This record gives sequence, structure tokens and C-alpha cells, in this order.
Amino acid sequence: MKKQRIAHIGTRIGDMRNRILIHDRSIMPPAFGSIDFDESFSGDATWAAIKTSGGKVAMDDVGQDVNITHEIFIRHDADVTSETFVQAEDGRRFRLIAVENYGERNEYMRLLATDRGLNQAAKA
Repeated sequence: MKKQRIAHIGTRIGDMRNRILIHDRSIMPPAFGSIDFDESFSGDATWAAIKTSGGKVAMDDVGQDVNITHEIFIRHDADVTSETFVQAEDGRRFRLIAVENYGERNEYMRLLATDRGLNQAAKA
């Protein structure tokens, strides 16, 4: 049987071994007497290939340079946008900086992300 490959990245579909959660984020206003907002996440699980990405920088939605710490490859999902958050099995959350329809074939997506840390260790 021929192995299916993700175009030009050298990763096979079998390399998608990381279980991740694709989240939509809801922000709630601060509780009385608090200055911090609360956030909640909801979404679905999927398989992904997560790779570290050293030395890459991109501009975020407000025009600031952001270090890209990871590239995440998933099967194409039209609901995934740069407003989506990703959570790895170990609890780390990633903020998506850019979402790319990899190869323009609606088969795979490359998500350029920055590591937010564990749970609420860092606010976006």
C-alpha cells in the first residue's frame, strides 16, 4: 500500500501521532473586584503532527512581530482560523498566528503557532 504524504514536508499521515484539541475561545468579563478576564474553551479532538520551528517570526493580527515556536499539521478543517486555539495532550495551549491551506488542495493545513504554556499560564 502506498504511503500518503503531506506535500513537501516529508511527513507521512502516520506521523500525525499527537492528539490535540481544536478550541474556540470565549472570554468572560472580570469578576467583581478582579482585573483578570476568564476564558473558556470548547472544541473537538483531532490528530496532528507537531514540529518545533526555531527562528521563524510572523506578524500577528495587530502588526506585532511574534516568534513562531511550532508548526502543527492537521487534516483540512475549514472551521480552523487564526482565532482558534490548540491544546496538546500535555496541556500546553498554542495560539495560532497563521493558518495555511497547505498545497491549496484542501487536504492538510499548516498552523503556525506560538506556545502559550500550560492552561492559563499565559494570557493571549
